[in-house]
Amino acid sequence: MKGNKKTFTPSKAPLAMNAAATTVVLGTAMNIAVARTTPMTEIDRTAPIISRGDIFIKAPIETVWHIQTNISGWTTWRPTVSAAHYDGQLKAGSAFPWEEGGLQITSTVQDLVPMRRIVWTGPAQGIHAIHVWEFTATAEGVQVHTEESWTGEAAKAHAATLQPLLDKALQDWLARLKSTSEASASNTAR
Repeated sequence: MKGNKKTFTPSKAPLAMNAAATTVVLGTAMNIAVARTTPMTEIDRTAPIISRGDIFIKAPIETVWHIQTNISGWTTWRPTVSAAHYDGQLKAGSAFPWEEGGLQITSTVQDLVPMRRIVWTGPAQGIHAIHVWEFTATAEGVQVHTEESWTGEAAKAHAATLQPLLDKALQDWLARLKSTSEASASNTAR
């Protein structure tokens, strides 16, 4: 994929999230600084918006893990991600910029257990997200579980509209991770 490398250049457009004919505009970006002495390893179970999803992928754990954690490659298999960039090996404390649906995000890895789990956080547009991914290898493939929580004033104010958007986004992410991983595993087996 050397020819597909994209450079991260965030847009200046305000956030516009579309769900069918509904558009929610959350305004200008807000920087949220949270002082923490320990990394976040779980979602905020009191958040106004929480979404969860599971999927089984018929591919080796190494394939699924590589596709999910190759941040710079997200634009090749997630059409809603217009920019994403990270060079190097991910570890707790790694920060990576990305953009999805006009939403500019800088996520920070909070917890990482190779081939098992990755947790990242990221503030954007008045929303603070915690996203947990867990991978369980089996003889037939990989069981993937994800959950994400959104807190902040924007999440509280627009929970009824944002909840279905997050639900749909996570289901789409899981489905695309499955199809991309299974296609990659099939190509490798040939």
